[in-house]
Amino acid sequence: MTSTSGPILVSKFDPTNQYLASAQIALDTHQIKVQSISSTQSSLNTSFNLDKSSKVTNLTWIASSDNLQLLAICLTKGSVLIYSPQTNEIISELTTSYNVEITDFYIDPKARGWACDIEGNIFEWDLQSYSLVQSFKIGEYMETIESVMRISSIQYNNKLHLLLGTHSVYLFDIEDKVIVKTFPGHIQPINSIIGVGGDSFLTSAKGDRFINLYQVNKLSPKAVFVASTSVVDLAIGIKDDMSVLTIINEVGNLEIFNNPLSSAAPSTTTIGTPSKKKKKQQVASVSRQPNSIIKLSRPQEEIKSPQDSNMTITSISINDDSIWFSWLENSSLSFFDNLKWIDETGTTTLITNQTIHKPKPDFKSTSANRSTYGHDIASAKLYTEGHAIISHGATTSITEDSDEDEPEQESLAEKLNRLAVKQPQLPTTTKKQQLTDARSGISLSIILTQSIKNNDHSLLETVLSNRDPTIIKNTISRIDPHIAISLLDRISDKIARQQSRFDQLIYWLKWILVIHGSSIVGLSQGVGGSKLAGIHSILVKKGDTLPRLLELQGRLNMLYEQNDLKREILKLGDVEEDELDGESEVEYIEEIDDAKYNGEIEDDEDEDIDMGADGVDDFIDSDEEEEEEDDEDDEDDDDVPAAADLSADEEGNYSDLEIDG
Repeated sequence: MTSTSGPILVSKFDPTNQYLASAQIALDTHQIKVQSISSTQSSLNTSFNLDKSSKVTNLTWIASSDNLQLLAICLTKGSVLIYSPQTNEIISELTTSYNVEITDFYIDPKARGWACDIEGNIFEWDLQSYSLVQSFKIGEYMETIESVMRISSIQYNNKLHLLLGTHSVYLFDIEDKVIVKTFPGHIQPINSIIGVGGDSFLTSAKGDRFINLYQVNKLSPKAVFVASTSVVDLAIGIKDDMSVLTIINEVGNLEIFNNPLSSAAPSTTTIGTPSKKKKKQQVASVSRQPNSIIKLSRPQEEIKSPQDSNMTITSISINDDSIWFSWLENSSLSFFDNLKWIDETGTTTLITNQTIHKPKPDFKSTSANRSTYGHDIASAKLYTEGHAIISHGATTSITEDSDEDEPEQESLAEKLNRLAVKQPQLPTTTKKQQLTDARSGISLSIILTQSIKNNDHSLLETVLSNRDPTIIKNTISRIDPHIAISLLDRISDKIARQQSRFDQLIYWLKWILVIHGSSIVGLSQGVGGSKLAGIHSILVKKGDTLPRLLELQGRLNMLYEQNDLKREILKLGDVEEDELDGESEVEYIEEIDDAKYNGEIEDDEDEDIDMGADGVDDFIDSDEEEEEEDDEDDEDDDDVPAAADLSADEEGNYSDLEIDG
């Protein structure tokens, strides 16, 4: 089923009717979920989140040779992901040279993969090596280029041909690369092509309530099945000489057509050109109305909205004598049921309209799980977890020291690492061997599920002691959403009782909300609301300490800055003291002060008297200066005769003054 609204984008049962794969919108990403139809010890329940650039357009199951189911995920960016639900990982990516939307992926009887896109490109892949074999454009073999919405195959003239669905269906010869036939039938783009037997196929289109049954050797429909509203998805089942056609209409109801392949169905093949009146009679003769309409509803006392009186069926599949269908609870959880369309005598059973009442499930009750998995001898006897849900860990009477007294145990990851060191390195294995080993190997998700369902506290502590983000992510992605909600409650209880474990358990909280966020939001009106309220109150209390911590950090930073500033001031003070110690001392002279007081000298004269040109005190060296002046006078007297000597000028004349030596 492909939906344009609601949480589910597309969902499909696998060919063995053991698993249901669905693509859902989880916050701002697309999420792939695969879950088993029946709950057993080996049941599968995985989820895988794609990156934000990858948007899902279609899903196709691939049956591998080693009985491992693979899933082809068509994307809008022009590639196909090969996903393994058993290992919860992408094992290969089939890329194309065109970055346009892949609309469909098909596996032919020779185990070759075919894909088509909105530009009319066809691709063939080898699913053993995941390599591209060939590609071509359908527009090269027709006048107009159309988007190929669906692709299938059929035998014609003992050769395998492709059925390419646009608004019409084209029969394409793979070897000769030529369009052999064109089957006109729909105005809107085709959304389903299903092969029936060896030479027939069914088609339906978006927004169209007509389903056409074609035979490959005839261009006109063999039969036309008219639904009450537009067809969303269809499935056909065959047992012995009996057959049944089941569709999902746009309002989410099932419509049943009994024996659509019966040879008694009239044919539309005519000779010549019939009149309009005769043509209308022929069309009316081959048109068939549904034999039964199946509707899901809540019991009368639980109907509170229009959605309760008409629940939407999301997927259908036919297995032998049963019609399997699924619907959503709380907008995210798939539930399953089946109807018998034929009894042991070969008589069809769905011949009248029916309303199936489905009470709203009680997610709080776990009595069914307890009876299935038994009672754990390590837990308290007759303990019913549905009656002992702790919505807020702070309300318990257990002291915070209870967990501290528990001895530290070696984690499971440490044990595995220790064992891996002792074992010799194994040779490189192929992809198939890796898938088989991963399926049969030890998984933390299984241990975690057992610990929660059996209320084994010691086993749960062993799992929660693991801090590897990769192991935590893989474990959370493989557990059931109901188990994730119970785990969320256990973790919130442990954090409330012992705040020191918040750093350890924050990784588990993170991946529970990221991977199972949509499921928890879907349960917000029921038990999920109390779980979210409990963890919200704990996180709010944790967040309330942030302003006080920031305030304390600000005060500490201020003290550190004050200490740094004091150190800088002390360093500057030491430098100034060193500079002051290097300066000359100032002497006080009493005589100059008295002279200034008596008015004998002015301030300017005082400065001239005090300091000479070289900065030396004049009064200090006054006696020495007087002695030096006397000596200079004596030297001047001795130098007078020598200075008075006159020499001849350049002309050889002497001056009039002559002094005898």
